[in-house]
Amino acid sequence: MRALCLQNAHPVIDPGCPTPNPQPGQALVRPLLVLISQADIHACRTPDHDGILGHQFVGIVESATNQALVGKRVVADVNITDPSSTFAKRGLGHHEPQRKILGLRNHDGCLSDLLVIPERNLAIVPDEINDEQAVFATQLAAAIHVSRIQRIQGKTFVTVLGGDLSALLCAQVMGTLNASVRMLTGRTDRLELCAKWGIKHRHLGEVGRRADQDIVISTMTEPGSLSTALQMARPRGAIILQSHPIASIDDQSLTPEDLERLIEGELKLYGSRCGQVTDGLTALQSGRIDLSGLITKRVKFNDVLAGFRASIEPEHIGVLVQMT
Repeated sequence: MRALCLQNAHPVIDPGCPTPNPQPGQALVRPLLVLISQADIHACRTPDHDGILGHQFVGIVESATNQALVGKRVVADVNITDPSSTFAKRGLGHHEPQRKILGLRNHDGCLSDLLVIPERNLAIVPDEINDEQAVFATQLAAAIHVSRIQRIQGKTFVTVLGGDLSALLCAQVMGTLNASVRMLTGRTDRLELCAKWGIKHRHLGEVGRRADQDIVISTMTEPGSLSTALQMARPRGAIILQSHPIASIDDQSLTPEDLERLIEGELKLYGSRCGQVTDGLTALQSGRIDLSGLITKRVKFNDVLAGFRASIEPEHIGVLVQMT
């Protein structure tokens, strides 16, 4: 079968990759659409990573132990955890140190003609959600998870920092919970999307750092982005960093003044990563999330390498790979 494999830190299309053989409790899935994410880009830059790339997809179940799944359109929880583990039993399966991650850690991904994944990781896509909506379920679930880290409702000042897909979905999700939510970004085209959605928005360069925001949600990875969030949060306010592995925040990016703000302001600093993919489907089914304008490029699988290159360019938001 065809697959996009990472070999010696380089993505390569392999037309003769072995067809996976599902074991009891596993499903064989044929991907229809795959959404390239920044995590996929980061995987290409990780020297010790190999295997088939891709982790956000909508597909058709070809075979499964549970016959009720066969022929259904599905999306997946990308975290593959042993359900008998201590972490899983405590409801912390997404944080189990030994977990596998579809296409990102010790498990082949979905940029292939077929993939194998535990049936328990699959969620059936409702009929009213089309394929180009369903492929956003994982990313949307992560945005919903951010809203549960800190209570958004009733807060007077909530800011979302960033202009990527994560930020745009966070702005929409938070906006459904609190009309005071605003998005700050340096990209004019992203501000135009916010205007269309009725979300408050301003150019990041035009906003002061007055330490008056109850909650600051940041998806930014640029140097100094955490410092910007610290300058905006009010005393005893909260900063939520949505996991974004394409770049890391190191100690060098924090000045003594930043550390003083964190300590003296008694600020709460949270991380946020994955959510429940079923929450993403529920949000899509509600019709409250507008995905128009978020797919900025479509490529066929044979042009997937061009899709990866495009996803690095700042003008693109969502790059979609059509597998069939």
